[in-house]
Amino acid sequence: MKILSVEQIREADQYTIKNLPITSINLMERASEEVVKWISPYFSTDYDIIILVGSGNNGGDGLAIGRLLSKLNYKVRILLTMGETGSPDFEENLKRLKLIKTVRILNDFDFINADKKSIYIDAIFGSGLSRPIKGEIASWIQKANEASGTKIAIDIPSGLFADKPSPDETIFISDYTLSFQVPKLAFMMAENQAFIGHSEILDIGLSKEFINNCLSDYSIFKITNYHKSSLKVASIAHKGIRGRAAIIAGGHARMGAASLAAKAALHSGIGLISVQVCPPCINIIQIQIPEALILADENEYALGSFLDYEKQDALVFGPAIGFANKTIKLLEKILSHYKGQLILDADAITILAEHRELLELLPKGTILTPHHGEFKRLVGKYDNNFEALMQLKSFCKHHKVVMILKGQHTAICDEKGFVSFNTTGNNGMAKGGSGDLLCGILAGIAPRVKTPFETAKLAVYLHGVAGDQSLKEFGENYMTPSTMISNLKEAFKSIE
Repeated sequence: MKILSVEQIREADQYTIKNLPITSINLMERASEEVVKWISPYFSTDYDIIILVGSGNNGGDGLAIGRLLSKLNYKVRILLTMGETGSPDFEENLKRLKLIKTVRILNDFDFINADKKSIYIDAIFGSGLSRPIKGEIASWIQKANEASGTKIAIDIPSGLFADKPSPDETIFISDYTLSFQVPKLAFMMAENQAFIGHSEILDIGLSKEFINNCLSDYSIFKITNYHKSSLKVASIAHKGIRGRAAIIAGGHARMGAASLAAKAALHSGIGLISVQVCPPCINIIQIQIPEALILADENEYALGSFLDYEKQDALVFGPAIGFANKTIKLLEKILSHYKGQLILDADAITILAEHRELLELLPKGTILTPHHGEFKRLVGKYDNNFEALMQLKSFCKHHKVVMILKGQHTAICDEKGFVSFNTTGNNGMAKGGSGDLLCGILAGIAPRVKTPFETAKLAVYLHGVAGDQSLKEFGENYMTPSTMISNLKEAFKSIE
């Protein structure tokens, strides 16, 4: 699903009006009908509806929504925040609304004494806003935010910018955001989630042809037939066809990371899994993962031996591996000589940040999996997720790598700067070990999926689905990366 800019969405509107054909007012009616179809099954007619409308087309949407809800016997009140003069479609919808005698049109509203069983619908500005909200409108938004009741934003919460960072001032705080046709880039930013609430994208019939031809660096990941078919193997397949992966992680007293990654790779369909282990820790792996082959490191407490990785299709390096000099030298040798799919996480990324000459050795197509703290060590500070995206695209294009920037809507960037956002997963996954699990999934599917970008997108998706299933089964606090491993079966079933 593409993410388009405000300008592209505006052009899609105009193209649709010109070529389908459909009038602007009828397209607005169609959008309003979709909103009402969404609202009516969830909220009974016992709810009071208070719609805050502006004077542009977002306000026109609000007027049409009010008229349609009133026909379904909802008690509707309209607060005109900018008077009765506005865009042609706004004025036409106001004229139509005035024919409905059951709807009260107001110039002021007593938020304090409003019924607690109320729905406040924000239809003031929409996605075209480019300046902070001031004055009386800001006061009304603030009062609505403080009032008891459910808050619904149409298109985008008023005060939130769609394509750039928003000012730290007045923004409507929504429980639900009902947007049209395509998501906004702002919806993917962690700092905006408190304003957006749960977002829904409503299909209003904008030209698919136009949208398909739009160029965009941003999209939301969806499973395709390619992903489904790439995970399948022929009935005559042997373990070599499923691929070989090695885990170089952990060390003395830190073997949990290696164990989690290896188990995740095993449960993601890898044919042969190997774990590089210091001598005192060999029994840990052999007992916990009897299926794993041992790559015996000659060092007692810190991994540092460059072994024979030639037959390994995928190699994970970094989780809880530490910063011993021999470990740093091992990473340098792997960067210089390993030819398969390399996956770098955690301590490996910190090593790269502190030994920046190693960045120039990164093999093309390497997958890196930082969280924001690790990413800042690589690229420097940034103030918001829009800036982080620019840094992400620049880094991946310069070094020709794929990066998974982990967060609420994890961003996966390819070597050309295209970014795919993931929408599976939940905050119960914010626990130590979740990243090790992701590394294992990456290694487990890489030999079959083949391309680094598709591997990264699919692994993050599966990781999130396993987390969502664990949330349902165990709850946010009880779920762990280990329960997520057991729920990988549900994640793969959801695709197969």
